[in-house]
Amino acid sequence: MADQENHYGFPDDAAEEDHSIISTRGLEAFGRKVTTTATHLMGPNAESTAHHYQSAMAEVHKQLKRPTIQRSVFSMARTTPTDLVRAKLSTTEIQHRALTHLSDDLLANIPDNDNSYSLFQGFQASFPELTDEGKKHRRRASRGRKLLEEGSSTPETGGVKHLSHLKKEKAAMMHEFELLGVRKNMASSEIREIDNKIANLHGMRRIILERLAGLEQEEALLEHDIIDVEGRLEEAQALVDEAEAIAQDTPTKDEADLVGDADDHEPGFMSQSVYEKLPSSANSTPSRKPKKVHRRKSMPILHEHFEAGSSIREIRAHRDNVTALDFDAPFGTMVTAALDDTVKVWDLNAGRCMGFLEGHAASVRALQVEDNILATGSADATIKLWDLSRALYDPHGGQDKEGEDDDAIAFENPDDQPIDPPEGSMADCALFTLQAHVDEVTALHFRGDVLVSGSADKTLRHWDLEKGRCVQTLDVMWAAAQATATNTSDSSWRPTGRSQGTSADFVGALQVFESALACGTADGMVRLWDLRSGQVHRSLVGHTGAVTCLQFDDVHLVTGSLDRSVRIWDLRTGSIYDAYAYDNPITSMMFDARRIVSAAGEDVVKVYDKVEGRQWDCGAGIAEAEEGKTPAIVERSHSSNHLKRTAAPHHESHGSQGSHRQDASGADPEATATKQLLVRQARLLTRICKVRRGGDNGGDANEVDSDLLRRRLDDIASMAMAKFYAYRYDRVPYYWRELYTDALVLMTLRLVVPSLCDHRRITDGAMDEVVELLDRALITTGGAGSLGPTWIEGTLHKLQVWHDAGSVRKGAQEPPQKRQRTESAVFASREPYGRPALLPERTCPRYDGWTLDRFEDYMNAEGGRPRPVVFTDLMSHWPALNENPWRRQDYLLSRTFGGRRLVPVEVGRSYVDEGWGQELIQFKRFLERYVVDAPPETEDDASSEGAALSTRRRPVGYLAQHNLFHQIPLLRNDIRIPDFCWAAVPRHPTDPAKDQPQVDVPQLNAWFGPARTITPLHTDGYHNLLCQVVGAKYVRLYPPWCSAAMRPRPPEHGVDMSNTSAVDVGVLEGWDEPPEGMDEEAIEGMGRGLDGVECWECVLEPGDTLVIPIGWWHYVRSLSISFSVSFWWN
Repeated sequence: MADQENHYGFPDDAAEEDHSIISTRGLEAFGRKVTTTATHLMGPNAESTAHHYQSAMAEVHKQLKRPTIQRSVFSMARTTPTDLVRAKLSTTEIQHRALTHLSDDLLANIPDNDNSYSLFQGFQASFPELTDEGKKHRRRASRGRKLLEEGSSTPETGGVKHLSHLKKEKAAMMHEFELLGVRKNMASSEIREIDNKIANLHGMRRIILERLAGLEQEEALLEHDIIDVEGRLEEAQALVDEAEAIAQDTPTKDEADLVGDADDHEPGFMSQSVYEKLPSSANSTPSRKPKKVHRRKSMPILHEHFEAGSSIREIRAHRDNVTALDFDAPFGTMVTAALDDTVKVWDLNAGRCMGFLEGHAASVRALQVEDNILATGSADATIKLWDLSRALYDPHGGQDKEGEDDDAIAFENPDDQPIDPPEGSMADCALFTLQAHVDEVTALHFRGDVLVSGSADKTLRHWDLEKGRCVQTLDVMWAAAQATATNTSDSSWRPTGRSQGTSADFVGALQVFESALACGTADGMVRLWDLRSGQVHRSLVGHTGAVTCLQFDDVHLVTGSLDRSVRIWDLRTGSIYDAYAYDNPITSMMFDARRIVSAAGEDVVKVYDKVEGRQWDCGAGIAEAEEGKTPAIVERSHSSNHLKRTAAPHHESHGSQGSHRQDASGADPEATATKQLLVRQARLLTRICKVRRGGDNGGDANEVDSDLLRRRLDDIASMAMAKFYAYRYDRVPYYWRELYTDALVLMTLRLVVPSLCDHRRITDGAMDEVVELLDRALITTGGAGSLGPTWIEGTLHKLQVWHDAGSVRKGAQEPPQKRQRTESAVFASREPYGRPALLPERTCPRYDGWTLDRFEDYMNAEGGRPRPVVFTDLMSHWPALNENPWRRQDYLLSRTFGGRRLVPVEVGRSYVDEGWGQELIQFKRFLERYVVDAPPETEDDASSEGAALSTRRRPVGYLAQHNLFHQIPLLRNDIRIPDFCWAAVPRHPTDPAKDQPQVDVPQLNAWFGPARTITPLHTDGYHNLLCQVVGAKYVRLYPPWCSAAMRPRPPEHGVDMSNTSAVDVGVLEGWDEPPEGMDEEAIEGMGRGLDGVECWECVLEPGDTLVIPIGWWHYVRSLSISFSVSFWWN
């Protein structure tokens, strides 16, 4: 029995304790058996060895049932049955422990046949301790030695048995040490073998790449031949079809006639060409042949196997600066233009110049190629269209021309230089010329039959390529003033063909998409035009330098500028979605869903992967960076939450340039010095605070000149405010806004700390100044700075809560008569100028009790052309009309921090009048100066007429179109958004271009002022619910289909005023005095223009809501002290 066991390599039961571990000879025998079994199992004829495998496995299972073998297996696994149960070894762990004892022969004899395991999986199987599971379950040498020590009884010191164990342990360790050395050498040899294999694989890859390049070259040549054959086949088919049509129209003779007439024919009749017998088509009208577009049947894939950022091919195309470049497809046709007054066409697949395009009298500044149609715009103010499919180009041309051509593609092998194109190869490509611009063409783009071009004459021209003529001219002269060279004075880039001292091209980039047009100009503006109406749909403000490139899809617009930034805009909202800052001006840019490729400087192209957040550089500038120069940098400017801005519906600007933050230390030396001065004042103020609170016993607050500190903070705020007038309001650099806000915050701290330390409270005078400073920062700069608007609003709220608590305690100590007299103050409801008489036939109908469904049906009836109506029950549950009445002065004062909050007030009768202005004053001062009636000076003034004259002497102040509820949330809690604002309503009934982007929530505005405040006749791009809370208002409305009679105003000072009418309703009706320069004849002409025009009118009382449908012109006039809330929605 022992022999049989020894045959399988296992010791018998009678073995001595010295043989408790499997012997080397037995382990080798067992390994050979397993190797033989695995070899037969994994061999190509596995099915034929199934019987042998079953017999071997049956024998192994039989032997494994023996207790002796089981003890040996557990000893080999360094465990016991009890430990195995306790550890609950998983199948994966057991498999791992088995794999660690497989011999190397098992892996060496694996046949090279197809199996389900990859090469790397086999490699992992040979080193199971390197896998994650192997690291988890691997056996360490220390554990084996520990089991040996635990397995032997503790002998007496100097015992023979203990000495034998130590010798055996030493021998085992020495053997393991020798094996580690052998394995180390084997690992080193394997590394060298892997390196050789990698080198061989690289060589194989290079050979396969060359083979792929050759296949693509042959494919391109074959495709060219196929296109040529298809063209000849179509021509032959056309001739056959024409011959068949002629044959059908020609009368035939029977056979007898043909035989009889055979002798009468001239001998040369049959030799004449059949085409000479065809009727002449000189007098017929030739049918227009449709343009044939040859699209590639297969796209190249070789470039997909190059490393990202590696150079594929270098082209020495011109002898001067390249001004424009475009290609229609990867490795297709490319067109380049340069200042050497040449335009070249290239076959990128063959690496050869196809020919020269001649016809322009100056260098080409812009071009685009698509489907073999090329458009070029030149400095000679002309645009030429070319058909590249007419080129006489043979891709099979030889390459045996001697000599070197500077204009050829740069190949490593000089013998591979391509030959020059044949003379006149592009002579037949010219289609027609477009002439209308009066200065050089700087940008163009076409899509289908629509082409739009931009020129230095500051115009955009819309062309119809089907007819070859200009259909409309878009004048951008009325836009905001062109950006000066201030923002680009530190830039090394210069526009091609211009001196460095001049400004950039006014129209830097444009792109057309269906009926939409995006145009970037030198003033940093990006305007979105509607080609159907020829009007600006939206203007995107954010860049501080000239816009040089742009590209958009149906959702996003990406723009690049000389201000060293790339901005991504959300076309649905008009806000900035994302932005990236570069260290060089952006001169060109392209993007897809993943990458942004931009030319940042003259010799560096930067590729930014938006998904992975990594970047790499291409171009000659990389070599300079490797020599020690600083490489170009791309930084993400801000997250989208910091960049988004809400668009104002009545202004051209829908963004804020200040949304792009800039570091003052690197942008403006004056700002850097100002910032350093502000930091010093902040340190002094911090020192004062520590001393006042007793935290700095070693200091003295008197050592700091508080008066000098105050003057320094005032100076910093004044310098920053002066910059607000040096720039356009939406282009003030962010760092100046930040400096202004920080200076005001430090000024509030300077006021609060001494007041709290000296009086244990903030005095009324200090509180007035603190609230004014924080409100000014919130309104003027939007809370720009590190603290942000949230901190300012939170601070104002806490101050008001503290102030209100003190006012309650103080009010409880006042006499009852004084409290009653204060609480009884309400706004006067009298109408000093009377009320216009309403005509019944044009009075707006009044309704109540309508449901949302009924309102939707009404708004969408009659083809989406609803009339204005008044609802009397939409505001009945508002707190502003009930428990928190806005008609009471004391309540409004309590909600505005005792009237301390600042509000913007329009001073003047109307924003279209001369002398109209704005001021920022406290709410209580606004009430005292403009709203609350002054006490009558005489008995005559007490009459109605005298009160009107007394009021007329005062200037008119109007808190108009201000989002007061965002500034003061306490007032927002007193109103409710009507359910009608969530109704599905129609778009603009006459001009879709006037539709505004859909808003998620209604836009709220407050309108508060005395009698005689007006809003001139105008129209809005939203549906409007005008809710009357206090007082009365007169409203007159005209429908949008009568817009021509409204006489829209022309642009004024670069602002689009077409939504405001030149018809002055107040002057026309005699309610207001005519302005200077308007005589009676002009007033009569204004009235005649409204004869027969549909008109509606109404008077709104408290609780009334007027529905003003989108596009309706409306004139609003306050009859008394009035407070209204408007809800814009679409």
